[in-house]
Amino acid sequence: MALVVLEGMRFHAFHGVYPEEQLLGTDYVVNVEVQTGIALAAQTDSIEQATVNYETVFQICMAEMAQPRHLLETVVTGIIRRMKRQFPQMMGIKVQVRKLNPPLSTKMRALENTEKYQAIGGRAEAAWVQDAAEFVTVCPRCKTPFLCYTDDTCWCKELNNLHPATQETLKRQFGTTCLCPNCLKLYAG
Repeated sequence: MALVVLEGMRFHAFHGVYPEEQLLGTDYVVNVEVQTGIALAAQTDSIEQATVNYETVFQICMAEMAQPRHLLETVVTGIIRRMKRQFPQMMGIKVQVRKLNPPLSTKMRALENTEKYQAIGGRAEAAWVQDAAEFVTVCPRCKTPFLCYTDDTCWCKELNNLHPATQETLKRQFGTTCLCPNCLKLYAG
């Protein structure tokens, strides 16, 4: 397993709970770390074989940062969700969003005749939220490791021929409906 990392991505965005933050925005730094395999890309020295294209990672982060949110938690979760859709071979991911010079007050006020704003009550260099997820799990039936995203972005959701009664049986027997591809295909028929 290897890491593909893109760090220090800078954006001016309009996330926050205060109206001034939503109007004026502030600067953010985003870091993304992806656990993946790189053997084929290294062997072929071809961008087409790269498991994670960091230009695409930047575009995903830029698209998510362009959607104003109240909470950094929502931004981080949105980036992870988009990454799972784009790179189904990820073994894990860590995303950090840093808000530079965040307001530290329950009350904000705009300075008269300027476009700058200040917080009443304190200063901080940054506030940040980071989340990480591991996607390698072990099949409860055959004990083989496999990738599972455990949500609607997972590969198993594309199996349309798994009968609802079979899904219920799998849930009762194994505690989940997600098995490795080989086992799940046995049940799908």
